[in-house]
Amino acid sequence: MKKIIKIYSPVDGIVKPLVELNDGVFSEEMLGIGFYIEPKSNVFFSPLAKGELVQIFNTKHAYYFKDSQGPAFLMHIGLDTVNLEGKPFDVKAQIGDKLSLQKEIVDVDFKIIEKHKLLKATPIVLDLNEFTGWKFEMQKDGEVKQGDLIATFTHNDVQKEVSYTDDIKEILESKNRYQITAGKIFNLIGGESNYTNVYNCMTRLRFEIVDKNKVDQEAIKQLSIVKGVLWAGNQIQIVIGGEVYKVKDAVLEHVENLHKNPNEKSNARTFTKVSIPKKIMQAFAAIILPALPIMMTSGLLMGIKTILVMTGVIVDMNIGLGSPINMQVDAFSVFMNVAAETGLKLLGVYIGYNTIKWLGGPEILQIFVSLMIAGATLGLGLVPNLSLFSIGNFSVKISFYSSSIIPHIVSAFILYYADKWIKTWMPTSIDVLFRPLLGVMFVFILIFFALGPILFLIEQEITKFMGLLSQIPYGIGVGLFAIVWQPLVLTGMHTSIIVPISIAVSQGIPSTLLAPTNIAVFTQVGAAIGVCILTKNKITKVACLAALPGGIVGVTEPILYGINLPKWKPFLAGLITAGIIGLFSGLLGVENRTTGGLGIFGFTALLMEPSKDSVNNVFIGAPNTPVMNCVFWLVTNLLAILLAAFVCYLIYVDRINENKGVGKTTNFFIKVLALKNHQKLKDLNTKYVNEIKDLKNVFSKEEIEKLKKIENQIVLITNKSVSLDKAQMHLEKQKEKLKQQIKKIELSKITGKAKIEKQKPLIDKYNLIKNGELTHKLENEIEKLQINNATNMEWISKTLNTKFEYIENIIDKILKENNSEDCNIIMNNYWNSLHSLELNYELVGKKINVLTKNEIKKALKNA
Repeated sequence: MKKIIKIYSPVDGIVKPLVELNDGVFSEEMLGIGFYIEPKSNVFFSPLAKGELVQIFNTKHAYYFKDSQGPAFLMHIGLDTVNLEGKPFDVKAQIGDKLSLQKEIVDVDFKIIEKHKLLKATPIVLDLNEFTGWKFEMQKDGEVKQGDLIATFTHNDVQKEVSYTDDIKEILESKNRYQITAGKIFNLIGGESNYTNVYNCMTRLRFEIVDKNKVDQEAIKQLSIVKGVLWAGNQIQIVIGGEVYKVKDAVLEHVENLHKNPNEKSNARTFTKVSIPKKIMQAFAAIILPALPIMMTSGLLMGIKTILVMTGVIVDMNIGLGSPINMQVDAFSVFMNVAAETGLKLLGVYIGYNTIKWLGGPEILQIFVSLMIAGATLGLGLVPNLSLFSIGNFSVKISFYSSSIIPHIVSAFILYYADKWIKTWMPTSIDVLFRPLLGVMFVFILIFFALGPILFLIEQEITKFMGLLSQIPYGIGVGLFAIVWQPLVLTGMHTSIIVPISIAVSQGIPSTLLAPTNIAVFTQVGAAIGVCILTKNKITKVACLAALPGGIVGVTEPILYGINLPKWKPFLAGLITAGIIGLFSGLLGVENRTTGGLGIFGFTALLMEPSKDSVNNVFIGAPNTPVMNCVFWLVTNLLAILLAAFVCYLIYVDRINENKGVGKTTNFFIKVLALKNHQKLKDLNTKYVNEIKDLKNVFSKEEIEKLKKIENQIVLITNKSVSLDKAQMHLEKQKEKLKQQIKKIELSKITGKAKIEKQKPLIDKYNLIKNGELTHKLENEIEKLQINNATNMEWISKTLNTKFEYIENIIDKILKENNSEDCNIIMNNYWNSLHSLELNYELVGKKINVLTKNEIKKALKNA
């Protein structure tokens, strides 16, 4: 049965083909197929005779009209009019209104648009990637009147009329969901010349943008896979969810397929003037986050290896313990040991690569340097005992760095700047030969003979300190060790400390300092569980659940970098709990008596009889028996998880109440003012007691309750969106599987009708998935929820703008009275406090350029 949708002119004007728009987005049909109109009248009517108005953008410049037969058409009034924040648009309709050709939608003041030198051109398009099978045909162009028929969209419901031959060709040449999305995002951010780096974290696709003006943020938001768009300085963060890594891979594939001349794009990273905290966060995201998949995979492989060692299936080869590698093993033992150990034991190499990639330096050379400073050709066994020089009995040693990340990060920075410097004076005739040689050797010499020994000295002092810790009585030393363990893991210095302890244990000398390393792991696991329980945001829950398996088998990096560190307080909860449970472990005399597994398999290191060097259990005055040693280990680690989750529950707030947030910012503001002007805090609090009271109660109780109810709606939409993501990911896998099956039959020796008959059921299943029929129910539910919540979001926008202006007036008055207008950046702090709800659900981006006490101290120092 044939479907026909007629599109009518919404205004008087001149209709033209999209290609003539030449804007690089609509003209390339990236947002759909259709036409555009140059309006001559101000009032826009519905372009559909029947249907429903399903979406009005917050900036009022774009509208979605859904026809009764299914598809939704986008009408986008003007180009780049999103930046006018709705000022030219007087909306006459509401979401959910029924459509007719007489239905007024919006009255536009084109003088404002012309004043900003923006185009009035209004595209009307249908996205054929979302609504497949529709064909477009222009019926009229040139001069038109409102209500004139402009175009038709037709769709043939293919049943028995289906041309399976055409379908096969289309399927085999088709791109998957991620490839289509990647191509659109690539164009909408301005192409390859408009970004210097692309990478992903757990849920976001991140581009370092050169020119923000070239990014079509609103168009990106309309992509079905995109949950939101945030900015952090010049970094655009496109919120996608668990599928983000597939989109990132598709972007890289898309760039590779362009076959551009490499000289057209500079690899050098563009640095913009940003605050130090922001630089650190950008570096953290670009250097650490891309390594998360390696960390998570390695954690799981380590767990599998531990189980196989415990059950006697394989032999532990002692890779990376600073002792000779056990070579008396079978092939499967070698296979599992190499698979499990390569990830974390060579973590520094991956971090070095990520660092140079972020900087835009020579990536291959950095891999070369990282392998050098890791001593890769020497293996991960017993390495030469190299002494640089000695002073009496004290020797400064040279070492190699395989899992320590700091030397690799530093080496990448040195290589980047050394390479740039050498390039400025090296003759081009010999550049290709000698520049890499000089750069690599300069870095290796510096790390090997200078930075390495410095790090060695630091690590030696830390090791001595740890030795002293173990001698502090009543478990205090063990508790302190448990606190500092995870910070040591973050710096990479944990290896040099744990190796001598592990070697001593392997030689029969028990230690109470290995048990707290496990406790420190499980407290971070517990804190992540606390976040998972507390958060209403299902995206955060999914990220927590994805990181937990690594932590359970003893690898905390995914939890630390993915969850606890970015949120900070969960990490703190883990440290506090580690100290408490570490103290308890020390009192109980829990000790490792041999080398064993990590995480939940750590108990394998406790099942030996006590020796003469064993520590007494304070409560019984004697060393623990093997069984009691294991029982106490189990109790302390279980308590570590439970107590960390509880402490996280006490100190971590998933979303701070708006009034509390504004109150906290106000207290900070008054303290900063007192510091800057050398006034007493008490005097300022007394002077502005009424203003402070007004600020801390900027929202009424009714408004706070309404925000909570709106949050419940956002939670419901987020949960449904996560469910839709999972369904679409599953269906995308099925689609790819069907495509491969169809391809296999196509390449087989089967011919003619027999081939078609074999492919028919596969094609029908493929088209069922492609047409979205299996996810329509969820999509419709989400669409209805969003329509119902649109009024709420509009209320939030207006309310927060009003509150912001109210706060700004009070703050301006206080600043003027204290000659501190240079502190007006505090309004960014207030903005973050006001937008607590939207920030928590990643609906807006956080203001990073905020006022801090350190900045005030610096300003006073430089004054």
